[in-house]
Amino acid sequence: MWQFRFNETTVDDRRCRRSRLIGTVAQYPTRADILRVVERWRLRINVRHRLAMPVTLDAVVSHYVEKELPLLRYGTQEAHRSALNRWILPRWGHSLLEQVKPVDVEEWLRFLLLAPQSKANIRSLFHLIYVDARRWEMTDSNPIDLVRQSAGRRRIPRTLSPWEIGLLLRQLAEPYRTMVLVAACLGLRASEIVGLQWGDFNWEDLTLLVKWSVVHGRVADTKTEASQLPLPIDPRLARTLREHWKRSLHRRSEDWVFGNLEGRPRWQESILHRQLRPAALRAGLGKIGWHTFRHSYSTLLRSLRVDLKVQQELLRHSTIQSTMNIYTRAMPKQKRAANRLVVGRLFRAARRKGRLLAVAS
Repeated sequence: MWQFRFNETTVDDRRCRRSRLIGTVAQYPTRADILRVVERWRLRINVRHRLAMPVTLDAVVSHYVEKELPLLRYGTQEAHRSALNRWILPRWGHSLLEQVKPVDVEEWLRFLLLAPQSKANIRSLFHLIYVDARRWEMTDSNPIDLVRQSAGRRRIPRTLSPWEIGLLLRQLAEPYRTMVLVAACLGLRASEIVGLQWGDFNWEDLTLLVKWSVVHGRVADTKTEASQLPLPIDPRLARTLREHWKRSLHRRSEDWVFGNLEGRPRWQESILHRQLRPAALRAGLGKIGWHTFRHSYSTLLRSLRVDLKVQQELLRHSTIQSTMNIYTRAMPKQKRAANRLVVGRLFRAARRKGRLLAVAS
């Protein structure tokens, strides 16, 4: 067995000898193996002693995962864990903090076979790790400050025209058809669609307050303060949703609008791979994703020359520009009129393809 022995100062300022069993020699056959594990314990013990010893990135990541990661949203936690385990730790985990150089990181990012946005996300996470190290006084500098990485897209995001969305609707059964119609008519994120509850709708005022975001069955509040702005519901979409409510087995205000047979939220990835993408292929549309509908909604708003502030509030983006956010606000009538134009195009296109929902009456 490997045993880690150390001295610890108690609350009454006495030094005490401590020990902890770390693992077997079979688990960690070499001294280098066990030192990498022990360093995480040493880091916790010496965290109040500034720059006590050279620290590896692996130890800092362990500290970040334990202290900082639980404070983030579940979806963000999963994305960070994936990036750390798949990209950052295999290349940089054994490096000391002072050995990580901006040019080396920049070269490494350049040769990763990833989209620019994915590389920018990795760079941002790497930066956060060093911010955590500086906060806990493990280092004096953050070399990632000097790492350049563009987030520019390689290609324009895929969008669908109203006619193409009509083709897709013909290929979908309920409740997936209504889910796509909600995505196309309101531009909601996938996690927000599966997180809708019947109590989120105000049928008298025809508005929707998006409160929840659900990822892998875990419920959290919406992404930003802007995401909590009320949305107008067109009467035609409202009739579609009421028809869905009549078919639903779960109709209480706290029930999920698109829950499964047991009443639990569905998984967006499962719907995408089992329902949406096969339907898109049958309709001759090629590969799509949940965000395709959000991009399509935004494109339709722009094509209709809707005021930029109205676009921002309908899409519930945090900012367009600081000045516009501070001094300009879209009026509810403008938002409702803009949304009515988009929904009207979508419903007309769907009717032209023969089948919509039991809604056009």
